[in-house]
Amino acid sequence: MKKKWFYRMLLSYAPILLFLVLALSLFFYVKWNAETKVRIQNTNGLFTSHVASVLDSSMKTIEKSVIQMMLTDELIEDYLNSTQPTPPYTIMEISNRLADLRTMFPITGDVYIYKSSTGEVITTSALFKLDGSFQDEDFLREAIRHADPGRWTSPRQFRQFASDASQEVVSLVKRVPITSTTGKGVVVVNIKLGAIQSLMKAVNADTSSYMQLTGGDGALMYRTNEPPLAEWGVSRVESSYSGWRLTVGVPQSEERFMTVFLDGWTLPTLVTMLLSILVLTYVTHRNYKPIERIMMQIGQYTLKRSLQVGKGGNHNEFQFISIALDNLIEKTNEYEAKHQDDLLIRKRYWFYELVDGNFSLTASEWEHEAGELELPDSFRSTLVAVTVLDNHEQFLRAYNTRDRSLLKFVVQGVWNEICGNHGMTVWSEWKDADQLISILYTGQDRDPALVLHIANELRSWVAEHLQFTVSVYLGSTAEESDDIHSSYRAALQAGQYRNLHGYNKVYPATEWRLAAKGDLYVHLTTARQLVKLLRAADPAWTDLFQRLFREMRQDELLRDQCAEVVAYVFYSLEKEMSELPETLLAEWMEIFRRHPPAAILAKELNREMENSLLLFLQAMFDALREWRHAEPKMTAVEQITQYVNSHYADPDLSLDLIGDTFGLAPRLVSKLFKAGTGIRFIDYVLELRMKEAERLLKETNLSVQNIGMQVGYPQVISFIRTFKRYSGQTPGEYRKMS
Repeated sequence: MKKKWFYRMLLSYAPILLFLVLALSLFFYVKWNAETKVRIQNTNGLFTSHVASVLDSSMKTIEKSVIQMMLTDELIEDYLNSTQPTPPYTIMEISNRLADLRTMFPITGDVYIYKSSTGEVITTSALFKLDGSFQDEDFLREAIRHADPGRWTSPRQFRQFASDASQEVVSLVKRVPITSTTGKGVVVVNIKLGAIQSLMKAVNADTSSYMQLTGGDGALMYRTNEPPLAEWGVSRVESSYSGWRLTVGVPQSEERFMTVFLDGWTLPTLVTMLLSILVLTYVTHRNYKPIERIMMQIGQYTLKRSLQVGKGGNHNEFQFISIALDNLIEKTNEYEAKHQDDLLIRKRYWFYELVDGNFSLTASEWEHEAGELELPDSFRSTLVAVTVLDNHEQFLRAYNTRDRSLLKFVVQGVWNEICGNHGMTVWSEWKDADQLISILYTGQDRDPALVLHIANELRSWVAEHLQFTVSVYLGSTAEESDDIHSSYRAALQAGQYRNLHGYNKVYPATEWRLAAKGDLYVHLTTARQLVKLLRAADPAWTDLFQRLFREMRQDELLRDQCAEVVAYVFYSLEKEMSELPETLLAEWMEIFRRHPPAAILAKELNREMENSLLLFLQAMFDALREWRHAEPKMTAVEQITQYVNSHYADPDLSLDLIGDTFGLAPRLVSKLFKAGTGIRFIDYVLELRMKEAERLLKETNLSVQNIGMQVGYPQVISFIRTFKRYSGQTPGEYRKMS
């Protein structure tokens, strides 16, 4: 091959290079000159805006803190509204709170409050009267006449005491109280000019730009480096907040150098053109060496392969390169397929991190990552939607694994299509077996009702075309990545109302607020009474059961709260079972086996939980009734119970009296009564008497002594002591509370 590749390259590139150098060099330098000046201008403009923004942000933060203190500090408000002499402690406390502002914001100088009714001035270190002792009195009097101008002043001289050295400050005057139309005084905030200058130096520390800051009246506040001679590159910004004017440009020393460099380009261009021609041959020869080395390696490799297979002849380098490229393309395709799989994994990973509140990327990092994942690079105006498969247990029983995956794919595809039809970007993933979580990019100008419409459209489509339904939970609006987790939590909280209001609905967080209206303790007490009635084989337990769940529905208890009440029912039953006769215990254990509490507590809807618990308790009650009919001794228990219900007001009612009446030993009466009702005889009598006493205290005007006698306590002291031990209150206190 010798050097034919070298000559081809040299002869091919040389004419093109000569033409391009001649044609483009002039255009390049002219264009580059203009573009450079524009870029410098734009850069200075951005830098000027940034510095002005930093300065305004610092001043606004101080102003907002002062306003917040004036609005929320009750001590300062009381001081301004008071017409009485101010105690020294109050003055010291107000002075300390003003000093706290200096601690919070190091650039803040002295802060003081003037009270117009008393002519007092409280500073961070002293109390003054406007009698000439306060050295800032002239400015204060002028500020009182023009209170709350809305902008910071230009630099001025300030000092408190005559012995203090004057300081240059800028000041802000606000009428107080803030919300009042007639001020009762003013608060003056002073910022040291030196602190502002230090802030400007810190911002400009890494640059050598010319920078000048002037007040609203043109007073010079800060300047570094010499001003530029020309107007190009100079950027000016006037703050709409403070009225200050910031000027940034190229300093004189650099401006002269850049002017010579940008405008004196002709001679360097011509020299470059000549040098490019001279260097062309050298560079081409040098760049040809890698190609020559590659071609030599190709020749050696093909010769070696030919000797191995016993063939000789000429070798086509281009054919070899073509085969190598085909192999390279094949490997590239394999890599691309793996890369796409990796993108899916990364996409799902970042989705879960966002939803779980563990997102760790900064805005710039996510912008780069979102570009690769083909997702929006901002989370402004987004919200989380959770699509839940209703009655998931039935869904699992109705479909096998393959069908479930296909149906979930259909639901996700329809959801993405509906959102796309409305021009809305959606990012969705299945997080749990029954939860499709989506991040909706709603956009700032969209109607909030559109999201609700889209969710109802999905819900209606699934109900119409598939053999199951879905419910959709809509979270709150998010503006940043950190808000995605909050939106997801809001959606789940709104979705808890599905247990109250049923399947196939949309639950927006803006409409559903979690606020149970009742007292859970009251429902737990009712549940305990329900178990007592059931254990005593009292048919009234069904009425109490209906009342319990009716009140829980009225109080809008959520599923977890309802499950807590149901779990307490099981807990109370298990306590009663510890003292059951063996035959009855075996029957109740069988009912627990047929109706496991865990299965009842796992029901999704409160109504399903209620129906399952009713079947369970009915089976317990039927078993108890059958056992009592089969036990001859239980007939005596029913007779004893009826007798006690009729004679509980008898002061002599006791186990001995019952034994004499029914011809049984007192100990046997106690044992039978406990086995039949689940409660001790003495506790049963006590509860009857106290319930009747509570009724009489509420509904009648009888004296405490008469009520005690009517419920079996001839001695009023004994009645009062027993009632207080039972209810925690004396009868008189109970009547007042009722």
